[in-house]
Amino acid sequence: MRLRRRFLIAGVGIACGLALAACGTPIFVTVSVDTTVHSALTGVFTSPTTRLVVTAQNLPGAASLADGSFSVVITTLRAPSDSSSTIKQPTEISVDHESTDLGDFLAVGDSLYFRVDVKDIAAFDGPGEYAAISSEVNAVAARPGLGYLQDILLGNWVGISMPTFLALEKQLAQESQSLGGSSLSKLGNLSSETQELEQLRAEVSSSLIESMRTWLSIHKTASDEYSLKLPLRPFVSSVVDKLAAPVEAILNEPNVPQAEITKGLDEIPAGLSAHANLWVSDGSLSKIQVFIPETSACLWIAVSHPAISLASPSDATMLTSSDLEALFADLAPSIRSGVAAASA
Repeated sequence: MRLRRRFLIAGVGIACGLALAACGTPIFVTVSVDTTVHSALTGVFTSPTTRLVVTAQNLPGAASLADGSFSVVITTLRAPSDSSSTIKQPTEISVDHESTDLGDFLAVGDSLYFRVDVKDIAAFDGPGEYAAISSEVNAVAARPGLGYLQDILLGNWVGISMPTFLALEKQLAQESQSLGGSSLSKLGNLSSETQELEQLRAEVSSSLIESMRTWLSIHKTASDEYSLKLPLRPFVSSVVDKLAAPVEAILNEPNVPQAEITKGLDEIPAGLSAHANLWVSDGSLSKIQVFIPETSACLWIAVSHPAISLASPSDATMLTSSDLEALFADLAPSIRSGVAAASA
């Protein structure tokens, strides 16, 4: 029970942290400080397409190797209102290293797709690492129904349709029930909880909007530059207060004791604030700098609105129910061992 409660608190914290790290929350706020800023921020979501390129600077320790050389590219496309597509907002997420595309995730139409550049990723560990990985993957891929693992190894697109994905959820639930688990069973029932999850999403958005209106301050520092400041403890406290009831209702969990919530909030330094700068060019948001609290590190987010379309890769290997059954049959011993270890 305590573990579930910690997951609940952590989940709320992660939701807030992601919103801050991507500087997404100010976008939802109706700030009257400056009409130009408000229009630029809301334009990120109202534009037909939006691309965000996120890079890091001055990361501490070994993480500094990622400074400027790694980037995460997020592209979203607003689907037509009359679209029959299951995925209403096609999205592509790519991880790049200098000029190399290390991996992509694409949600478009009625399917999800991904590809991974295993060879270039393995090169970070040494010249012989890819050969070792290839040998292991090829041995597994030789088993019945697992040939598609070679496509993953070669960096080809692999996809899964929503009907197949829903069958996967059902199989997860059945496997979890046979093992006496409850968490995986809940995951397997997600397809029947769409309405509740949508309600939770609306609650999260509403809570963030209201809390940001209360605590976010915006100041103009130059003709095209603005400074944002958000005190973290009161902001997170406000969001947690608003989200506790709906989150617990969706998860069917008992109320988290107020003392436990207060203890978590007290771990946030009282004077700690999140800071960000943003630039507006010709009425559009062009760049965001998000500072990492208590460090000299920051995230740079370039914002653009390219005229592109997100299309399904024509050469993708689509996974079938048989493929997934073969995968779970191969992984079943590991799953059982993991469940047994967690229960011990």
